[in-house]
Amino acid sequence: MLEAKHGKEIVLSVKNEIGLLFELSKLLSEKGIGILAVNGTVCGEECVIRLVTDDNLRARDALADKGYPAREEDVILVEVLHKPGMLKRITEVMAAEEIDVHHAYATASEDQKKCLLVLHTANDEHVLPRLHQLVAV
Repeated sequence: MLEAKHGKEIVLSVKNEIGLLFELSKLLSEKGIGILAVNGTVCGEECVIRLVTDDNLRARDALADKGYPAREEDVILVEVLHKPGMLKRITEVMAAEEIDVHHAYATASEDQKKCLLVLHTANDEHVLPRLHQLVAV
């Protein structure tokens, strides 16, 4: 089973500092905001953190109140069975349509039945209906 839908991720571009992810996660947890997915990349002194939360509006407000400049970007959220070959099936759609994947992140533990894949492509609007077709396969 596969469920794909439009989503939003919060993106922060900030100076990389030890404890930054702790500060961000502490801030959101104290507001009762759950983090569904997180990705962080460091390049030199800069850091880009991407978050999918259960309440992006409140998360962005909380981050802004503490001086963290955050913006939202469109993504595709794919809830998929956690089994071999699922990422292949999903990315095969994009390769066949010659659509570039700008970024992707996901995780699951070995005993989970599902995982959440966060995708941003060169053309999310084109990819989403094709992912829906995989449900019927």
